Amino acid sequence: MNCELCGEEVGKPKRVNIEGSTLRVCLNCAHLGKEVYDQGGNESSRNEMMERIKRRKNRGRRSDVLSGSEKEVAMDYPDRIRSARLDHSWTQEELASQINEKKSVIAKLEKGDLFPSDSLIKKLESSLHIELMEEYEEPNMSKGKSSSGYTIGDIIKQE
Repeated sequence: MNCELCGEEVGKPKRVNIEGSTLRVCLNCAHLGKEVYDQGGNESSRNEMMERIKRRKNRGRRSDVLSGSEKEVAMDYPDRIRSARLDHSWTQEELASQINEKKSVIAKLEKGDLFPSDSLIKKLESSLHIELMEEYEEPNMSKGKSSSGYTIGDIIKQE
């Protein structure tokens, strides 16, 4: 195996945490980080990883209390906002004034550089008469996996 920092061939690498990343490194590079000891807690660390991934996926998603379904911001929200604004024959400044925001916010939304907050979504939906939220279907993660759990590669392939 090679050191993940310098590339030197290593017989038994050390696991160190360098700036938040755990790497397998040679003895020469080990001093650059804090050594990580495996405590046999693979299942708990895997559960922690799955929990973080779940929380990350839930960002930008809100629950519809009445129907019990999940909704998230549509992937094409920049196009929806821009199209609706043009349908109203408004400039970015006029829309910004309409919803009491800055023109730069509208420009960033239309370019996809800014993810809208819940309050901004409500203002845009009511002003432009559009839907920015859509139903979200939880991907099926039970492809016959054994109880050994998922790897990051399994989760990435689902997307």
